[in-house]
Amino acid sequence: MIGGKNSIEQQSRVGRVFVLAYVAVCALLSSCGPDAARPPDDFYSPLRVGAYWIYDVEETNTLRIACTDNGETMARYELMVEVTDSFPNAETEGGFSYVVSRAKRTSASQPWQPITTWIIKRMKSQIISNEGNVWFLKLVFPLYENQVWNGNLFNNEQQLNGNVEDEYKATQVGGAYSLASGLSFPKTVRVVQNDEQKNILYRDSRLEVYAWNVGLVYRETYLLKYFANSLLPCYAQNRTQQGTIWKQTLKEFGKN
Repeated sequence: MIGGKNSIEQQSRVGRVFVLAYVAVCALLSSCGPDAARPPDDFYSPLRVGAYWIYDVEETNTLRIACTDNGETMARYELMVEVTDSFPNAETEGGFSYVVSRAKRTSASQPWQPITTWIIKRMKSQIISNEGNVWFLKLVFPLYENQVWNGNLFNNEQQLNGNVEDEYKATQVGGAYSLASGLSFPKTVRVVQNDEQKNILYRDSRLEVYAWNVGLVYRETYLLKYFANSLLPCYAQNRTQQGTIWKQTLKEFGKN
């Protein structure tokens, strides 16, 4: 493994020294910009080799030809995400890249089945995730209330509204969050990636919640195209013709 545990711990020690110096300078200058007291680090996405997260997933896929079609398939399963390796980024980028393996199973009695491998890159003040060969700018540090950034800064993916730029917004920074699984977290950030719910042609609602020193604890996605033919009886009734609903809830996390 490149850039292993010792190098990461050394980087962490250097980072703590930098944080103390940063806070001291801020105190002398009285202000260092938004959220100046927060350490300039990625504690909302604590990536370490051996860390793992297990989620309950509900996935609903819809494909209808006619208004009366059922067209829905639902799947429930467990998803495990594990950091299996890391390596230094290019010197111009700084930080580390982390190899993240993803596996699923339908129940706790079943073996894990590998599905995909992602790369998550910590680059200076950013967390960038390669999901299905598409790079997304997931987090920007330091985070502060109502901060916005372009989640598609590193890709050209078109959204349902036709735009390539995808505005992410940090909300309720530092607030508590509780999950249906019973887990509660005193310090979180909610990243609203989109929230278009009233358009008669589509719904694009995406939310991710990150907990301090834990990482992603909840993800919810509604990507739905409604019937757009005005001659059909279900037109303008928000009847889904094609789309996906995804709900991902953390149930367990730790480090191997």
